[in-house]
Amino acid sequence: MNNLPPTGRVKGFTLIETIVSVLLLSVMSVLSYQAMNAVLATNERSRTALAEEAMLQRAWQIIGRDFVHLRPRLFNDGLGAEERAYVTDLSEFGVRFSRGGGPMVRSNPSGVRRVEYRIDDNRQLVRQSWAITESPRMSDGTTMVLVNNVEDVELEHLTKAYFWSPDWPPINEQHALRSLPNMVRVTIVQDGGRETSRLFPGVFAE
Repeated sequence: MNNLPPTGRVKGFTLIETIVSVLLLSVMSVLSYQAMNAVLATNERSRTALAEEAMLQRAWQIIGRDFVHLRPRLFNDGLGAEERAYVTDLSEFGVRFSRGGGPMVRSNPSGVRRVEYRIDDNRQLVRQSWAITESPRMSDGTTMVLVNNVEDVELEHLTKAYFWSPDWPPINEQHALRSLPNMVRVTIVQDGGRETSRLFPGVFAE
């Protein structure tokens, strides 16, 4: 049985219809790719933001434990002199102090460590620590990166006169070598001006 049209030709798509169909398919493919790419980029940004937030919260936990365990213990600077129990770097951000509460092991029976916070050349907040019996001239200690993309870290110390000073010891007060701030306020500034701050009580100040 012959099902051909009366003209004897098979009816199909014209060249113009084929071109239009291909163009529409191409446009739909591009739009689908862009939509999927946008979703993937959003997911990646969300994962990155969550990872950065988790890193920041972990850093605050470590910083908090360090400040809670401040100790009025002097430290041998490796050059035959003793460094204050708590001291800041006047030229740029940096703070060093003695911290107790650590494990009491044979190499460090007191459990006291010397802790330093600084910003490195990669704009990372770095924590470095030594056993109280070690010398920073002879040992690199233990180094840990806490936060990335750091613009600045601000320290404020509550003095005997109850005002806030960025330096310790304050330049207008006399303090013993073992003195500690009454309180310390730490502010971390990251890219985009994002700031987070915590207030930590001191142990005591002499």
